[in-house]
Amino acid sequence: MAVNTQFVCKTLTGLILGALLTNSTLADQPKAPSYSGWSWSGHAGTVNLDSEVAKEEYVEDSAWVIGLAAERWSSNSNLTVLFGVDFIGYSDDLSFGQHTTDGWKKSDASAAMGYVEFGPRIPFGMDRTNYFVAHAGLSGIFSSERGISNCSNCYSEDIDISGGLYGVLGVGHNFGSFNVGVQFQQYFSGDVDNSLRVRVSSSF
Repeated sequence: MAVNTQFVCKTLTGLILGALLTNSTLADQPKAPSYSGWSWSGHAGTVNLDSEVAKEEYVEDSAWVIGLAAERWSSNSNLTVLFGVDFIGYSDDLSFGQHTTDGWKKSDASAAMGYVEFGPRIPFGMDRTNYFVAHAGLSGIFSSERGISNCSNCYSEDIDISGGLYGVLGVGHNFGSFNVGVQFQQYFSGDVDNSLRVRVSSSF
């Protein structure tokens, strides 16, 4: 998927700076009682890898992903910080089989990814139940390998794919007890090109 990374970067920078200026202006006004909390979410989607790196590691350049995240928010600020972890399932082009105590097993290829994001979540619309997200993030991929699941002594191989810096643009809707949103991630470094995810969240 061809994406104008300069446009995404400029859009993110403008929105984050705008949110910071808005919060600075609000800080000069009489403060209303404030409260904060955590929003917990689950998401699923696809991730597109750098095609050359994927070829070198013998996996397809598109993978599926599921994950969980926790987002810290405050009533007197549009800025939020989010911490998450994903499970990535690769489509493996170099799978193998091995005899185990449970019989013949075939390998699979997967990875885990941890990340942190920061930026504004801006409500809009007449009832302000819609929202726009513009985050900057940093991710790291670990436990990236092909091997036999649930086998401690089986053969395995590392799959050398890295995370990096990225930007997030997304929209969502607040249904009252939960939110549903769609978010696009564009990477500026590392071996991931971009990803698309659907997120369902709720505050507790």
